[in-house]
Amino acid sequence: MKSENVKRLAFLMGHYGTIGLQMGLSVAIGLVIGLALDRYLGTAPWMALIFLILGVIAGFLALFRLLKEIQDKQDSQGEGKQ
Repeated sequence: MKSENVKRLAFLMGHYGTIGLQMGLSVAIGLVIGLALDRYLGTAPWMALIFLILGVIAGFLALFRLLKEIQDKQDSQGEGKQ
């Protein structure tokens, strides 16, 4: 019983710990791509803004996918205990 709780805690910590990393990297990658395109195309600041927004959207999509995965995992564990 105790090892199940430790495994569950490790699973949740690993998944929740990646949320901030995914959000931050998505936004940063979008911004870097936008800035590079602005420099190449001479369209400052439009590409940076567009890709920044796309990075935020990608970060939230990753967040929702991760939370759904965690919820599905918890639901499947809950069904096994009933």
